[in-house]
Amino acid sequence: MWNPVDTRFFAKKLPVAIAAIDDGSEANYIRTLLEQLNVVTLLHAIGTPNDFLQVISQEETAPPYLIISAHGDEGGLIFGEYIEEIDASSLQDGIMRPSVIAETICLPGTVVINTACSAGVKEAGEAFMNGEIQAYIAADEDITGETTSLFLMHYFHRVLKGDSVEEAWEHAASYDEESRLYRLYLRDGIYRVGEDGKKRIIKR
Repeated sequence: MWNPVDTRFFAKKLPVAIAAIDDGSEANYIRTLLEQLNVVTLLHAIGTPNDFLQVISQEETAPPYLIISAHGDEGGLIFGEYIEEIDASSLQDGIMRPSVIAETICLPGTVVINTACSAGVKEAGEAFMNGEIQAYIAADEDITGETTSLFLMHYFHRVLKGDSVEEAWEHAASYDEESRLYRLYLRDGIYRVGEDGKKRIIKR
């Protein structure tokens, strides 16, 4: 597990890694937001598909939290086109599909939060859960950047107050209608938040 010296400070800091796929502005905003909450961050500026595959297959050096800042399409991550010298064999029409992620991911104990649109659909969620992660959080429809920022702010504020992953997600996902699109994948099932602000199981 990634364990920077900041986790041993008198005022201990939560370590969070951010993987920025073709969206540096959002990732840098997320980084600033988290650091204002006294979180220590590590920004991975993803240049190629293989860069990302290395980030999601860290095994024993996996971070406690990984935020994926990207654009998405039907559960896949949009990378775009590359020159011939770059290995893009993991992409289909410029998109990394969940099946590729499922074959590669190994982040034992990590909580993964994916900001890409439609990244919370069942195929994507189950692909990430294949990598021994603790939990996977993502919206299953298109969402705005404002919703992403609000969700992360509410979520990490509660985590830093001592809430569990499940409690923090339930609080952050109950903010408004769009926030309720964020799904929580755990080992025992898939969850959503209802209009009453309480979690509901979608599938065991």
